[in-house]
Amino acid sequence: MSGHSETGNVRSINQDSFHVSKIAGGYLAIVADGMGGHKTGEVASQKAVEIVRRELSRNSKHPPTALAKAIQTANIEILDYAIENPDHKGMGTTLTAVFIDDQIGFVAQIGDSRAYLIRDNQIHQLTNDHSWVAEQVRQGILTQDEAQNHRMRNIITNALGHSEEVKLDISHFELKEGDKIFLCSDGISMLLDDNLINKIISNESPENAVSRLILEANKRGSPDNITATVLEVKQLQRKQKKYNLPEVNKLKPTSVALGETMSGIDKIEDAFPKQDLNSKLKRHPWYPYRLWILGSLYMILLIIILGQLR
Repeated sequence: MSGHSETGNVRSINQDSFHVSKIAGGYLAIVADGMGGHKTGEVASQKAVEIVRRELSRNSKHPPTALAKAIQTANIEILDYAIENPDHKGMGTTLTAVFIDDQIGFVAQIGDSRAYLIRDNQIHQLTNDHSWVAEQVRQGILTQDEAQNHRMRNIITNALGHSEEVKLDISHFELKEGDKIFLCSDGISMLLDDNLINKIISNESPENAVSRLILEANKRGSPDNITATVLEVKQLQRKQKKYNLPEVNKLKPTSVALGETMSGIDKIEDAFPKQDLNSKLKRHPWYPYRLWILGSLYMILLIIILGQLR
């Protein structure tokens, strides 16, 4: 696994941040592209990466919920930091993260950084951009070519740390030996097409692929910061998981609104249900009436006891 980030040929500051490592329970890759001006965007992206890494290193037993909780914590902490430091008001960041749990990969998406799967010399985009032009493409208003060069292509519609509530997409995919997972900021995806990315990553080691991708972006002018990370699956251990997976639908990930309450986290748990006894009880149709049932049983027991004492 490898990662690298550069300022590019035009920008004076690098507002991108990344992380790639083995952590407790799996492997983690993150790319974040900050926004909000000098000494602000880079603060948001750095905090996002560090908080998500910190939270997952503490607890990753149920990866989709752990990812969602980590991102919820990052959103709250970045907002609080901006309130305590008015010079950073309005800062935010994209965040794309992949957590590998043995044979299962989980993808978390906010903004327009991207994650790709390269398998058998073919490339598959794992994320949907949260941007104005991407939404126009999904509605059939713009073509992909028109979106690539549109004057509003840099306007994102969802950012971490920008408001009290953030939209999070969570999806999953099954891994195979030889797979490569590629994460990048839009400084690369807006300059290099899928065919070139696929060719470079398929034929190079992760370290060489990252260097080549950065070089190719710089050759094309790199008007934005450029960040790339590549993970390669060399060996795979398949283990029984203590959670169920929803049916894979690449066009429609599980999307939740993360605020200060647990409602969004609960939806993630419903989509990827745990298999422990407590979780199974919570999914039972009678669970919402548990207090009424227990109260009724208590009253019946009390009546029986009183009847025997007479």
